[in-house]
Amino acid sequence: AELARRLDRLDRASPHGPWTRRVLRLIAERPGVRAGDLADELGRERLSFKTDVRKLKNLGLTESLPVGYRLSPRGRAYLDRTDR
Repeated sequence: AELARRLDRLDRASPHGPWTRRVLRLIAERPGVRAGDLADELGRERLSFKTDVRKLKNLGLTESLPVGYRLSPRGRAYLDRTDR
């Protein structure tokens, strides 16, 4: 519940609207894909996108790869719970 509240807070503070769950699902579907390619899919600027992913990483939801990202076990568990 605390994690959901923190993600909701990030969504509310964002100038481009809710993004947290959308980005988590995109990373889950496309692990190891370059940040620029993921940002393009969402119509986002690369640096802003990377900053947002870093926020998810700080919450323990994503991990950086040599190229791209993947969900952490915590991120996978969160998505599994919310997608049910």
